[in-house]
Amino acid sequence: TLPYFISEKNLIFETAKSLLYLEKLKNSVRLLGISISNLNADKQRKKEVTKKSVSVQLRFEF
Repeated sequence: TLPYFISEKNLIFETAKSLLYLEKLKNSVRLLGISISNLNADKQRKKEVTKKSVSVQLRFEF
């Protein structure tokens, strides 16, 4: 959980990547799920936007 609002894709990705590398694991695989909630959007805009589902599989060399 971050104590501040972020909205840029690059910042979200960098934050997720930093979580992945918090502690070096020896000969193992780490599974990391990222969820986004409490989006800072105005109510008017919510009415205009249709619901979209986004799934992304991130891959890192190791």
